Amino acid sequence: MKTIVRLASLFLGCSMFFSGCATSRPPAAPEISAAPAAPAAPAAPAAPKMQTPMGLIEATAQLAEAHDTRLSVNYIWATLKDRQQDADIKTAFERALAEDTRESKLALVRALELKFIHDPKISGLDILGPELSHHFRDFKWQEDDFPGGPQGPNEQFADVMVDTLDLVRAERRANSSRDAVVLRAEATDAVWNYMTNRWIAVPGQERWKLNRIALDSFVRMREQAKREGVDLIILSSHRYPQTAQKNAARANNPNAVASFSSHSLGLAIDFKMSHGDDLKLNETATRPMSEVVRMRESPTHKWLLLRGEEFGWYPYQNEPWHWEYNPPGFREIFWAEFPGGAPQREIIIDEP
Repeated sequence: MKTIVRLASLFLGCSMFFSGCATSRPPAAPEISAAPAAPAAPAAPAAPKMQTPMGLIEATAQLAEAHDTRLSVNYIWATLKDRQQDADIKTAFERALAEDTRESKLALVRALELKFIHDPKISGLDILGPELSHHFRDFKWQEDDFPGGPQGPNEQFADVMVDTLDLVRAERRANSSRDAVVLRAEATDAVWNYMTNRWIAVPGQERWKLNRIALDSFVRMREQAKREGVDLIILSSHRYPQTAQKNAARANNPNAVASFSSHSLGLAIDFKMSHGDDLKLNETATRPMSEVVRMRESPTHKWLLLRGEEFGWYPYQNEPWHWEYNPPGFREIFWAEFPGGAPQREIIIDEP
């Protein structure tokens, strides 16, 4: 399915590219001989062009196209045109208009992101743009449409949704795929001992433990989120392998509960998605599917969607609450103190 979505996107992009290249230029005007003109007087230096409001909106939208933000271009245009309705957006816009610097434009993007995160009407699905978001948010999901459990009539559409999201905010699963830190076949008794001895209790939530490097990143991420009005509350983190296996056998759904879990590596967190009195959710539940989709309205989910990668945290798209620490290059760091280092691994081709 991922291959189909990516090929479709590639085909569309190529079509647009070649259609643009095929546009013919108008014929050049013929050269006309003329008498030499008298030397022109030196022109006065041109005054610097002032940024216009519409020019600033366009420049800010281009930051999305350049991947400086995951906000959709449509969201940026609509919000900046309606900037008078939000004091923070208006202030950031006027500053960027006056200063006309990349830094001030990025500060404006940051203000837009915070509005996106805290707006209860906005879903993380809106990073896909209004048309796709509408399809997924307003779809008539059935109770069992979460993939892998009791057969639901729309499981394939749920797969399309997460595959599309993965094109915008890619997964980096710590326990599977070519990006894995540890594969099931590598988890010997010695490796389990090595991993669990590197777990440290989370300050403020000592019930839960994380790999010590993931913990340092999480604490910094939690502090940044707090400054931006979001509380990152852990519902579950470390999970001993025996517990993971029992939970998986009881759940009988590998998409929801894995017998070989990133939780067992000390590299995963299930976050609380409910938010104050405004958003009450049945936490970490895969039924009904409409509730799973609604979880993407949580400020916690939206904050992680936009900010988590800065700290090395990546989504598991099926579960809005589940995030894993696995920045590029982390496998070598993870295995650095194990005798012999990281095991040699054959090339892994991800399944479509």
